[in-house]
Amino acid sequence: MINALSYVVVHTPHLQAWIEQAEQHVGLQVEVMQADACVRLRADQKLQRLLVSKVDGEASMGMGFEVADAPSLATLREVLETEGYATTLGSAEELQLRGVEAMFHFRDPDGLRIEVCHGLADAPTPFVPGRPLGGFRTGDMGLGHIALITEHFEALSHLYRTLFGFKVSDHTEAPFRVEFLHCNPRHHTVGLAHTGGPAKIYHLMLEYNDFDDVGRAYDMALTQPDCIGVTLGRHINDHVTSFYLKNPDGWMFELGWASRTVGPDWQAEALEGMSLWGHDRTWLPEHKREEARQILQRLAAQGVRAPVVTTSQTAKAKQ
Repeated sequence: MINALSYVVVHTPHLQAWIEQAEQHVGLQVEVMQADACVRLRADQKLQRLLVSKVDGEASMGMGFEVADAPSLATLREVLETEGYATTLGSAEELQLRGVEAMFHFRDPDGLRIEVCHGLADAPTPFVPGRPLGGFRTGDMGLGHIALITEHFEALSHLYRTLFGFKVSDHTEAPFRVEFLHCNPRHHTVGLAHTGGPAKIYHLMLEYNDFDDVGRAYDMALTQPDCIGVTLGRHINDHVTSFYLKNPDGWMFELGWASRTVGPDWQAEALEGMSLWGHDRTWLPEHKREEARQILQRLAAQGVRAPVVTTSQTAKAKQ
């Protein structure tokens, strides 16, 4: 029933730092809605893909998922209410800021705000990146993917798989339990991880059209190594080459390139690990980092490899 991750809503005490990182490092377009209070961040032709507002208290983040139309929105709201979720219709101000036709919101089992909408509007002007780059891969696959660390794995999996209609792409138990879920051709739109730690946002993946834009973002990050949460590497499942950049609120952007897509005949499988190479997760306890290193060494010894399929190559293959 869910078609894509449409947008992300951020409330932060670090608004200016967000603006600078989003524009100068990530390359998003910043549109100021109210000075020192609220900005829209654009990644494509849509009116916004991240809505960032200043707060005096604790930072928070929520996600906006899209459905096809008003009847689908009403149906999903009824399903959630039947399951015991208390839903609330979006206010006129919330709809205006997001640029959507309709929206409701609720809290997931970890307390995270989830919005469900339809009709995200196009912007009246072309997308202009904050720094020279080849754009982001969005379209019908939505903004990107989100990864959550959860304390309620089974309940959250039920929400996404049974109520939202996501399907399993693949899963793993090492170095921690993870389930990757898709709702469109993007390999996964949601990743659910149970690490044994408290629930939190892990990362938001934004996919560049050009590999060089990943490298240039990594160059900038290397000048401030503490901002790198996960080093450059390549995932074993979606084949993305990426690194993870800490944002001002402490969770991360995964900045990547060349994700694979899935189709209706996709067969879920158990993964041997999380990455083919690289991706040292600096936030993990040392024993878990060592477990991840051992997995990489084992995959290297086996000669495990994956093809690179770029967006242009995919387009040519469909002609």
